[in-house]
Amino acid sequence: MPRTQNKGSRDSTLRNSTAPQSPWPTIAAILSLGSFVCGLILIGLLLWKGDKLARWGLIGYFYYLILLSFALSAAAFLFGAMRSYAFYRGRQFGGALELGGPVVAFVLVVILGFALVKNPATVPLTVYVHGDAGRHELVLRNSGYVMVDLGPDRRREPIGDKGQAYFPAIPAGFRGQRVAVWLDADGYELVSPGTQPGLDGDSLYLAVRKTAGRISGRVQDEGGRPIAAAVVSVAGISTTTDATGHFEVTIPANRLQRELPLQAIAPGFEPSHINVVPGSNETTVMLERSP
Repeated sequence: MPRTQNKGSRDSTLRNSTAPQSPWPTIAAILSLGSFVCGLILIGLLLWKGDKLARWGLIGYFYYLILLSFALSAAAFLFGAMRSYAFYRGRQFGGALELGGPVVAFVLVVILGFALVKNPATVPLTVYVHGDAGRHELVLRNSGYVMVDLGPDRRREPIGDKGQAYFPAIPAGFRGQRVAVWLDADGYELVSPGTQPGLDGDSLYLAVRKTAGRISGRVQDEGGRPIAAAVVSVAGISTTTDATGHFEVTIPANRLQRELPLQAIAPGFEPSHINVVPGSNETTVMLERSP
């Protein structure tokens, strides 16, 4: 006997089959897939080089929030879009505990995330000191010190045989920040004094040069009166005295010697030739009047 179907039931079925479907499940699946892919990229970075996350500041509470969002996205994608299933059964508080697949995935992502990326309190830093010709020019070996200012804390480490100063424990909170770096080495100075490089990696490079020499003094006559506009020449560099007879000459490092000849001349006076020591106290140059 053929079965009959109620007309109302057929109309209801037809209406249900032709009713527009909500786009939200598709949008949610796409968003969860995108977040899941980002989570896979994060895991790739964890396995490839975890210290990059520390350089970007993905540590501590901020990293924890990022990790939680990726864990939720992984659970939503795996068990919402792909309909996967997993469970864990154990005995807790005298009863059986069963965790559904999304909860297991969420917990695994969080636990593995903290296992793969540590949250170090300190990180190492190596500062390489080289000449202004380039990183290949090692001008300081087992000589001098490098200092790094970490807020009120100043760290000081010696320069080794490869021109390096090793700081084993820089607080991780200084990653990505700019810090003041100083050089303490006889006869050398930074090419860019007062430099504040950013701690974006585990190494820094500092260009140094020999310290320039300075010679200063006063030109006067036999009675001790200052001579203005006198021409003073040292190592091929000339300057003139001011109204008080004062002068100052900066000698480049490549012209420095233990002693340098100085010449002072002025109209109406005999020239004066003396030897001076760069970096010493002010020199007094006396000129005698021409006969």
